[in-house]
Amino acid sequence: MTTDENATPTPTRAQAEKAASAMLDVANARENLATRLKVAQYATWRARFNGMRGSRASAGIANAKLFRGSEDTLVVLADIPGFRDALAWAEGGWKAAIPADEVEGPPAVYFGVDPGQETAGGEAAFDASQVPLKLVSHFKVHDYATWHELFLKMDNSRVGGGMTNPSIFRGSEDGNDLLVLGDVADAAKFRAWLIEDFMTGYPTATGADRGTYRFAVELRA
Repeated sequence: MTTDENATPTPTRAQAEKAASAMLDVANARENLATRLKVAQYATWRARFNGMRGSRASAGIANAKLFRGSEDTLVVLADIPGFRDALAWAEGGWKAAIPADEVEGPPAVYFGVDPGQETAGGEAAFDASQVPLKLVSHFKVHDYATWHELFLKMDNSRVGGGMTNPSIFRGSEDGNDLLVLGDVADAAKFRAWLIEDFMTGYPTATGADRGTYRFAVELRA
């Protein structure tokens, strides 16, 4: 949302770098699993979802939160222990934890990663130039309408920062609790953009300066 109009308050670069690092802190990150799906009848599906808390706990899924987009497209955001658990979820384990009835087609599953992390052999575990990255952003704003107006104005800025095709989902319990999914071509470029965005003061003014920004890869069965 970078712009130069009405940019108050304005954090320093050091403050912006600290904030961006905290939001992208992989070591302390949760919310590693995002499942995007489309349902035929939201009310029916939601009632079943509410009744499956025990099943999610048994499947190792904690703190599942539900977000709604347009046309009953949903995202379930949750904590999950690790990559193997996420892969098992993507390969069909989700059917034991969230309703499979009335889900249109297989859901898309995204698992949080650090694009620069290394394997035990010192090689990059995820090559951002070879593995398409998603960005899963979760934050709570003061007022959705105000934030959304700025969001629409900042489309060119986001593209310049390497983020494209954003989709907005609002919390099922709180419309100011937001989740944004988008494509990221270059993780380092996006991080630099995020720092510049913080320095405008708009994230602080809207409430979007707190939350989690997770790079993620799409898991396929």
